[in-house]
Amino acid sequence: MKNSRFAHFSLCLIALCIAMSTPDPRRSAMAEAGIAFLASLDEEQHELCTFEFIDKERTAWTYLPGQRQGLMVGDLSSDSRALFTALMQSALSSGGYLKAEGVLILEGVLREMQPNAGRDPGKYAITVFGTPAEGPWAWTFEGHHLSLNFTSDGEVSRSTPLMFGVAPAVVHSGPHTGLRILGAELDTARALIDSFTPAQREAATLDVDRPRDVVMVPARKKPLGEVGIKASALNDEQHAMLFEITAEYTGNLKWKNANREHSRFLKLRGLRSESEDPLDLLRFSYIGDVESGLLYYRVTSGRSSFEYAATGDDPDHAHALWRDLDQDFGADLLQEHLKEQH
Repeated sequence: MKNSRFAHFSLCLIALCIAMSTPDPRRSAMAEAGIAFLASLDEEQHELCTFEFIDKERTAWTYLPGQRQGLMVGDLSSDSRALFTALMQSALSSGGYLKAEGVLILEGVLREMQPNAGRDPGKYAITVFGTPAEGPWAWTFEGHHLSLNFTSDGEVSRSTPLMFGVAPAVVHSGPHTGLRILGAELDTARALIDSFTPAQREAATLDVDRPRDVVMVPARKKPLGEVGIKASALNDEQHAMLFEITAEYTGNLKWKNANREHSRFLKLRGLRSESEDPLDLLRFSYIGDVESGLLYYRVTSGRSSFEYAATGDDPDHAHALWRDLDQDFGADLLQEHLKEQH
């Protein structure tokens, strides 16, 4: 009897331990990672990092250097830094995560190149809005050449604006020689442009001076408009090239979200109607020197856009930005949330 009771107690204890160590199935992996990260912070760090969900800081984004609210990544303990890495990896694919960390590496490279410019890879701000797994919540990671913005409601999340920048575009010396964070964003566009016939090239070329930066900057609230060559004017091989470009941007996300986002564009290829070809809604346009990389291009579909811009007159300094005006900062999720509450 005594042994039986002990065995029963042991089984209950084991079950309790398993329950405590197993992620709550009602929580997303991102929420679990957010909870663990916040729990690792001390009181002062927690106060710096957390905001009410409705705080206006949630939608205040920029990729320019400067002061920011939030907890600086360089002030994290090693344990908290590891847990923040887990939070990043819960939202980003391996490629997207490496790009984000690569931006910080490049900030260190810039510090060597520009010792008096105040470059500091530790000065990237982490902010959390609301409480993970308790209604809508969001988190951001932002600094020079980086703006990650994730908004979640339950198991569903949104991931724009999403911005990566590079300077230098290619590291030419030192321990990071050869590092080229936005190489695929440029190479995939080059391949498509090089495949164009003269008529296609003319249709795709923007009739404006080359933009010195991405156009969908934080202050812009309207889409880019319908310019450039329609995807319906491309052949099958060129379709694959175009979708490879969009996949490079959406592929920065974890597979489930990346697949959801990229499928929105792939579905256009399989739809047909009597009135119009849905591929007419997807367009590519560019301007600049393809060979040198002093190039600007965009892929647009309605209120969604992917942009790449060599900034100023320097092909070694570039920005890549994904915006979706219907989904930025979880706009569509929050509308659905409000409908469900009323």
